[in-house]
Amino acid sequence: MSFAKEKIFITGGGGFVGSHLAEAELKKGNQVVALDLANDEKVKHLLNNPDFEYISADMLNRELIEKYVKWADLIYHFGAIANVQIYCKDPVRVIETNIKSLQIVLELAYQYKKKIIFSSSSETYGKNPKVPWSEEDDRVLGSTNKHRWCYSTSKAMGEHYFFAYADKGLKMAICRFFNFYGPRLDFIGQGRVVTCFLEKFLNNKPVEVVKPGTQTRCFTYIDDGIDGILRIAHRPEAEGKVFNIGTDKETSMIELAEMMKKVGNFSSDIAFIEPDQIYEKGYEDIPRRVPDITRIKTVLDWEPKTSLENGLKITIDHYKELFGKTDISNP
Repeated sequence: MSFAKEKIFITGGGGFVGSHLAEAELKKGNQVVALDLANDEKVKHLLNNPDFEYISADMLNRELIEKYVKWADLIYHFGAIANVQIYCKDPVRVIETNIKSLQIVLELAYQYKKKIIFSSSSETYGKNPKVPWSEEDDRVLGSTNKHRWCYSTSKAMGEHYFFAYADKGLKMAICRFFNFYGPRLDFIGQGRVVTCFLEKFLNNKPVEVVKPGTQTRCFTYIDDGIDGILRIAHRPEAEGKVFNIGTDKETSMIELAEMMKKVGNFSSDIAFIEPDQIYEKGYEDIPRRVPDITRIKTVLDWEPKTSLENGLKITIDHYKELFGKTDISNP
């Protein structure tokens, strides 16, 4: 028995999650168009696949977005600026990109009656001290004069838009990611904590942990995250809902550094630094970020399977293989 290929459109398809998602949809036998402003470094292994097309373009190009929304059976709106250093230093760029692109793709998905999946974030919960966070818990944020909260607000506004369109009949679902990591995460020394630590380890430099080091995150290996996303996107029982996707096992920043040192057999020292040495003054950290994953377990029978140690080994081996062969410190 043969099955018709689904046509999948992914904004942000050249990024970390987007590239892995494109790969997974192709493995399901579907056709994929990925659009991103980034270069094709993270999807270069897919470029020879006849069912894959990569478009290097701005998400604010409404005419181009409309072309692929009309073509698609399913849309993933995963394009956004998610780098903490960028949203602290250039909040206008973050707010305009994240909100305007979402308005365009959402309006078109509604116009052409296409199902759409949104990548939200654990950042939407802000600094709510009640953990673990369930999907219906309150958002607790800092002052609007602290740029650190603009990304959280942009993602929450996106969720408001999605639920508003759902009330008008749009088929949709929302994914809140909790610290996904794995191969192709970021360029070394940039972006998220795993790749920032790796840059120091690979160059045998002291690894800098932002004080106090006891702040925790729940690190979710990318294969587990993609499995959750696919279930949310392709199962009708997920429609109209928001889901946390992540492990509920906490790891402190100092524990992460120590585990990476052990798993990678590195020799770097581990040192503590003040937040202002990395982020803008006034940056507010979140002491604990832990998901309640009861909903996704109950509705979609999903839970993470990869231990942090095993996931880090795969990730570190990936970057070790690249290190020295090419300049992986720049996009």
